[in-house]
Amino acid sequence: MTSEPRPESTTPAPSERELVARVGEWVMSVLRTEPGWDTMLVEFKPQGGRVHLRVVENRDGSVIPGAAGPIKQDSPVLETIAQLQRSCAVPGRGSWFTASVSIAASGWPEPTLHTSASYNFRELPRPYADEGAYTGRDVLVQLTEFPRTQERTPLWALELADEAGVELPFAPTSEDDSHGDVHPRLRAAAEAFTREPGERTLAGALREALAGTVLLDISGSDLVPGEDGQPVGPQSHIRVQAVAQPDGGRALAVYTTAEQAREMFTRSNKNPDLAEPVLLRQRTSAMIEMVAQDTQYDEIVVDPASEHALRIPRQQIEWVGRSPHNEALKQALLDNAMADVLGALLNPNGYLMLGTRDEGENAIPVMVQPSEEGAAPDTLLVFTSAAEVAALDPALTVRSAPSRKILEFALESGAAAICLNAMAPVATLPTAQLREMLELVTQREQGGTSQPRD
Repeated sequence: MTSEPRPESTTPAPSERELVARVGEWVMSVLRTEPGWDTMLVEFKPQGGRVHLRVVENRDGSVIPGAAGPIKQDSPVLETIAQLQRSCAVPGRGSWFTASVSIAASGWPEPTLHTSASYNFRELPRPYADEGAYTGRDVLVQLTEFPRTQERTPLWALELADEAGVELPFAPTSEDDSHGDVHPRLRAAAEAFTREPGERTLAGALREALAGTVLLDISGSDLVPGEDGQPVGPQSHIRVQAVAQPDGGRALAVYTTAEQAREMFTRSNKNPDLAEPVLLRQRTSAMIEMVAQDTQYDEIVVDPASEHALRIPRQQIEWVGRSPHNEALKQALLDNAMADVLGALLNPNGYLMLGTRDEGENAIPVMVQPSEEGAAPDTLLVFTSAAEVAALDPALTVRSAPSRKILEFALESGAAAICLNAMAPVATLPTAQLREMLELVTQREQGGTSQPRD
């Protein structure tokens, strides 16, 4: 009697969520800190043949830097991190350079823990401790394992490779499966809210919605091509897709990927002559402004056909719409463009925010907690939007002022530095540098006003 050989049973690869949960479990198993913290952010960065980490603790609104350095080479978490990086890889786009795993704790002394993750696909990884700067060789290792098209390779990576004299193995454009993925950070924030609904995670989604772009479905529009050949000319009548919610609300639908838009289109399309949705890319902040002004909408819904569909209520939209925000500065931080950061920071028309706690009759701004035990905080946290403040701690009071006023306050307060935003991407600037820049800008402005006219 004979039988056909049976294929070996295979175990399905763990999902991204399962891998993030495993990393979170490992963090909790090795974490050495006092109980009572609110969130623990652990950043991971493969570099130089090692995986480096950096821990940042949030306790009562204070940001406290923790351990930083390479993970032991025999640690079991290394394979999990490698699997996580592979699970996030997209042909043509590659995978992340750094990953941030956030663990939120509530209900001390026996807290409930919620773990989420976000990923950096484009920004230059910064040193965590003594591992040195990211190099062209590191870029080569990354792109060899996770190929990118040249279009998807950041300029800084090309420059590092050129300086190191290495040739990068670009993927063909035909292999790029990432076209239409317009706002991965907003999608990650929506997923985080799904796992842990609350004020903080909703604010986390709003902070991402104040920069970047999303897709709108305008398939129901009357489109008239423009004279310049553009498919949507000035004579077009645009109808943006709205979604009727089960509770009777009307929501503006926005999408973080073309695939999400197609999924919703497949479910709702009633036009047999239309096989694909017509999509329009728009600034996410413009959509917030539109809904805040247009009372026909009760909310915005992000990726409505997905498991992470996020409903942003009108109350929150109006709140963030009323508050000033510095979109140019946030975008410069996202782009890791320091020249643009400085330009936006010194823009006389820009605004910045502080987060404060009331202590008696005094409003005390939040500071970055120093890593040295017993040292006094000397870095002032400055924010680009009210949502950034609330994402750190919804209990903080938001105080906004023109950028110059906030910078002058930082100088007068005696702070050694300012940190722009509490959550990545961030930038820290010494106040000595700020003082020099402000003096230089003031001299130029005064000099400009005193010049005789021709």
